[in-house]
Amino acid sequence: MKASIHACGRFLLGFTLALGAVAAHAQAAATSVDVLHWWTSSSERRAADQLANQLALAGVQWKDAAIPGGGGMAAVKVLKSRVLMGDPPDVAQLIGTTLTDWADIKLVLPLNAVAQRQRWQSALFPTVLDLVTYKGDVIAAPLGIHRINTLLYNRRLFARLGMAPPRSWAQFEVAAQKLQQLGVRPLAWSDEPWQIATVFETLLLGEAGPALYQDLVVRRHAAAWMDPHVERALVRLRLLRTLAGEVPQERVWTEGARDLMNDATGMMIMGDWAKGELMAWGASPTRDFGCVEVPGTGGMHLYSIDTLAMLVSPRQHEAVQEKIAEVVVGPAAQLAYNRIKGSVPVRRDIDPSSLDGCARQSWETFANPSSARAPSLAHRMAADENIKDAVAQALWRYLTDAKSEPQETQRRLATIIRTPVMER
Repeated sequence: MKASIHACGRFLLGFTLALGAVAAHAQAAATSVDVLHWWTSSSERRAADQLANQLALAGVQWKDAAIPGGGGMAAVKVLKSRVLMGDPPDVAQLIGTTLTDWADIKLVLPLNAVAQRQRWQSALFPTVLDLVTYKGDVIAAPLGIHRINTLLYNRRLFARLGMAPPRSWAQFEVAAQKLQQLGVRPLAWSDEPWQIATVFETLLLGEAGPALYQDLVVRRHAAAWMDPHVERALVRLRLLRTLAGEVPQERVWTEGARDLMNDATGMMIMGDWAKGELMAWGASPTRDFGCVEVPGTGGMHLYSIDTLAMLVSPRQHEAVQEKIAEVVVGPAAQLAYNRIKGSVPVRRDIDPSSLDGCARQSWETFANPSSARAPSLAHRMAADENIKDAVAQALWRYLTDAKSEPQETQRRLATIIRTPVMER
């Protein structure tokens, strides 16, 4: 991926502009910005619209360029294609390690002046600011923090069975058995590789604990992948898949959320964007569903952070791009966007009592100095596109091939993860 990004950079940086024509175009649409992203589900669409509304109040017109596709893979391809054609968007949804790839080739507009004016150093969580800081420059505007290790449960079904949400795997197994006796699928499941990886990294954090997780995912110690805790996570992953009942299929994540809402499924392990989707459909986190940490991950926050990067553009919209960063990181936009998206604000100066119960638990866990904050492997926080995809494919192969042994998959993961980490 990095080679193709560098090719994009060489093309754009060597691109000779007809300055008069570009200036005339910029004059005609000085407040319009082209935003490329992959927010296309009901809640994501509403959250993007909320950002557009906030920007409109500041005199900035959001020109939407939404690219559907799970995990943003299609959007990244479109972005690279547009850069190669000399027509990059003004703003792009770039997250995690992909940010640094684009910053390395000088295609990302630094936001140091905005960060200084808005005092991001004191307003934002240190983990968030560190994520969007690279080689001394602030390279993106953070939007919201998603919690990956979220177990959503159907309140109506659990009340009907007289059960509390499971806090341990023993309680989870009892709940699954009772749901099956009721004729309800215990756990929403999809064999989409990225969804498998999402569940696995949550199990890995719980089984391994924060210290070993850091060795596995952040420091990328290949030998650590042969640890028995990794094997236990793989065994549990296969066990959870059996709760799907019939032969599992690759289903978009919104179908699992819909099953939870319609009482067809009792539980779902998914990032809290699923909460946003349920709320977009009219479900209530106090009446219809609830959220707890996945068993074994109490006091831990497995996170993914949404960010918008301002790209170097021949349209020369730097002032407008800085205005966008100011607006989307401001308190009003933070609360409005994250209430819809299912995530929580990146700011540490908000009042948590203004959040719903699920969001408050997420925000307070992330804010607690004693909590373990762990970057997501499946959602680009701790690995580049190639490693993320290779891990997901290895896990998919393990689950869909009944003859595949956990130790074999551990060796495969160790080989994948051996790629050296870029120094930040």
